[in-house]
Amino acid sequence: MSRPKEHKIPTSKTRMKLTMFEETTRIERQVKFKAIKVWRRINNKTQPKIITLASFYPYIASNTKKKKQNPEVQVRCDPTELEILAKELAEGITCEKQEQETKSTVPQPNLLLRVNEEDKYEKLMIYATVRQSIRNPLIANKLKDIVKDLGAYEAHYWASIFKEIFSRTRRRIELFRPAKAFKTLYQLI
Repeated sequence: MSRPKEHKIPTSKTRMKLTMFEETTRIERQVKFKAIKVWRRINNKTQPKIITLASFYPYIASNTKKKKQNPEVQVRCDPTELEILAKELAEGITCEKQEQETKSTVPQPNLLLRVNEEDKYEKLMIYATVRQSIRNPLIANKLKDIVKDLGAYEAHYWASIFKEIFSRTRRRIELFRPAKAFKTLYQLI
């Protein structure tokens, strides 16, 4: 029978190193919005339509320069709806109006959400992902209430499902199947 390993008690030097590491690096989660023009075929005519995409980014903020990353999830979402949910979740989320310096023909939304807590970041991600497949505003309000009442484990589970599928395929349409599973489970259909 083997003896269990003894754990070292952290000394003041190791505690100091940990606090210095925590001060220099922290994870900052952001939700950025981008408007794009898509072409839709309506009545045998191709017409442009402007949609807004919400991109969910985890950044490791440190004293060094931030690296450009691919979004964890990118979904079609109205920025005002996500801003309202962020204000209802309250603590740990800051809404910033941002100056746009891009020269684009499409007017860009000027909102940036910074989220400090992973639980609230995941709830915003779940709401945005499932909301893109809901048209009825009454069901959208039910969804908002359900997402606010989700526990930490449920939120982490659903967010990891959405992240995994989007990272594998990089296609927004592939997120509709797990979103339908969410709606079925919480009786939103």
